[in-house]
Formats: sequence, structure tokens, C-alpha cells
Amino acid sequence: MDKKVKIGVFGFLIILLTSCGTFEKAAMMNPSTNYFPSKDNKQKSVIVLKKIPVDADTLKTLLVVPTTDYWLQMGQNLKYFEKVLTYDQFQSAIVKEELSEKIPNVSDKVGLNRAYNVYKPFVILNLTKVKKGNGWFAGLTLYDPNRAETIFENEIWLNLMWDGWTDQGTMFPLFNSLLDYLREQK
Repeated sequence: MDKKVKIGVFGFLIILLTSCGTFEKAAMMNPSTNYFPSKDNKQKSVIVLKKIPVDADTLKTLLVVPTTDYWLQMGQNLKYFEKVLTYDQFQSAIVKEELSEKIPNVSDKVGLNRAYNVYKPFVILNLTKVKKGNGWFAGLTLYDPNRAETIFENEIWLNLMWDGWTDQGTMFPLFNSLLDYLREQK
């Protein structure tokens, strides 16, 4: 390979590697901004579809997240909730508290409402991915079992051509939007 081709390939690889972001690598909030490190232009791209005011004291009790280390760490890194459990940990806690007979399942609205009333108040954070027209959108939902409804929902267009699905371009802007909602609750 001649020298110009080597330099060109090397330059392309450097641009490629520096322009990529992480995926499912939890991050701490930046202490100076109190937000997760996202691409500035992506922060403005988040659309809030729903935000219902709720009592902050009840909201802060427990957050249940999908069962991965990433979601558990990001839930904790929000620094808002008194306790964060994965869905599996949540089910195990109900069993450990010997509440299985009072809460036979947590797979539907009735079971989740019963768990809310018998175990302790909680909300559930989930990721959504939806196709609209010719594009894909990702978002976060926060479900309140006491009301049996989603109290917060946001979304961002997935620019799969240029940004891909990265923490900095997708997940962190969504989490920052959730932080704004949480901070508004009284």
C-alpha cells in the first residue's frame, strides 16, 4: 500500500472512532451541569409527549427498571430515587417480604397496583422504540401503577445514518429530559 492510501485509511479510522459514541455504558452526571453528557444538538431534539404532575415524595420512593446493569446504574445515577431495583430484584423483594399471596403477579396493571399498595409506592421506567412513517423513534416512559397510567413519556428520532443508537446521541438526551421532569415535581 502506498503512503497516501495508508494515511487516508488511518485518518478515516481516527474520524470514525472519535465520532462514535458509547452504547449502554452508564455515565455519571456532569457536576457543573447536573446532566448526563449528551451531544448538544440532540438535547433539543427530545420531544416530551406526556408529563403529568405527581407528588414528589411518593415518586421518589422506588424506581423499577429493566433487568440489566446499565438500567440499574443509570437509575441510580439519576440521584433522585431513594431506591432503584431491576424488575427481577423487585420480584425477589416481594418474595422476601413474604407478600407472594397478596401480590400473586406483577405482570399486569391490577398486579402492579396491588404491589404499589401492599409493598410500597414505585414507578417503572421503560424504553420504547417505535416506527413512525419512515423513521424510528426511541423514548422513555415512566409508569405509575397507582394511577395505572404513564405519567411521563418522551422520544427522540433515531438518526441511524449519522448518530446511530448511542448513549450520547440517544439515551443521555432522553435521560436528561426525564431529569427535567423529575426536578419539576413538588
